[in-house]
Amino acid sequence: MKKSWIIYILVFVFICNILMSTTGLTTENKSTTSESKDDYDFVVDDNGTADFNKIQDAINSAFSGDTIFVKNGFYKENLVVEKSILLIGEGKFHTIVDGGIKTTFLKKHSIVIKVNTDNVKISGFTFQNSTGIDGRGIYILKDDGKEYTANNNISDNIIRDCSYGMLIVNPVRNIIVNNSFYNCTGGSYITKFPYYENIYENNTANDKPILSIVGKENLVIQEDAGCISLLDCKNITIQNLTTSHITVGIDISFSENITVTNCTITNTNRGGIYVHHSNNCKFIKNTLIDDKWGIFLRKSNNNQMLNNNFVNITKYDWFSSSYNNRWDGNYWEKPIRHMKFIYGKIGGIIGIIPWFNIDFNPAKEYN
Repeated sequence: MKKSWIIYILVFVFICNILMSTTGLTTENKSTTSESKDDYDFVVDDNGTADFNKIQDAINSAFSGDTIFVKNGFYKENLVVEKSILLIGEGKFHTIVDGGIKTTFLKKHSIVIKVNTDNVKISGFTFQNSTGIDGRGIYILKDDGKEYTANNNISDNIIRDCSYGMLIVNPVRNIIVNNSFYNCTGGSYITKFPYYENIYENNTANDKPILSIVGKENLVIQEDAGCISLLDCKNITIQNLTTSHITVGIDISFSENITVTNCTITNTNRGGIYVHHSNNCKFIKNTLIDDKWGIFLRKSNNNQMLNNNFVNITKYDWFSSSYNNRWDGNYWEKPIRHMKFIYGKIGGIIGIIPWFNIDFNPAKEYN
């Protein structure tokens, strides 16, 4: 009898353990499902099983402060965000937004996602296929660029096959981290970059780091970078950089006494070396190939372009409102036995009067 009771007790405990385990598993599953739904205001899935199958429809229905979760899928859309929302993709390798091609007034271009406000977070997507000179993967501006763009967070995204990978106008306190750009004839470009207190870290162009250097002096930079941006720098030397398929190979803004030498920059959308509001710089023995502009000067004076190679540069104007710049000994795609005219514009704020500089001693062979 005693033995029978022990057997009954053991069987009862065994059954209870099974029931508790099963119940716990079910509860845990329900809790996880409930949490994943409750964490988001709207869910988007291209297979039609969620709140929306189009991302833009969810954006249109959202209020400021809402979170939209986008499941893995292929979304052929051109998105516009005008509310302070959180737009979260399930996984950047498999949540793909494709901008396609748009034709307006005989011009083909597309913008994959355009943000017209502040306090937006975008994370966990691949943005691809923005074409044309006005094409952008991610485009952030407010009031057509007349106001600062503030407190946006663009993180953990892939941007590929775009004219401009990302263009952000007048940014203030934005966070741009852990984004990867591939085959973008424009990699990442930020006007007045990086403006007030932006965090711009761990971004790459074609698996090379994008370097942003602000307010530094007396440095020599010869890292293997995807592109380099200088702002408010003095006495910096950049040398031996090799890069391609980005917006600008080297961007020099509001700086002076910068030297760039022995760099090779190809396939850029805005310029191999783009110089604005920067003076007394030297560009020596660089090779610029298949760039829209080789070296472009904007409101930049007293600079020297010496013994560089320019091959298949598509834009004929090389400077805007820039004065007293010297060009000498450059190779201009083929041997030239006479002086080379370098065309640009001067006058006023926007530089509208056609003008020219002269390379009196163009190289007859590669430098």
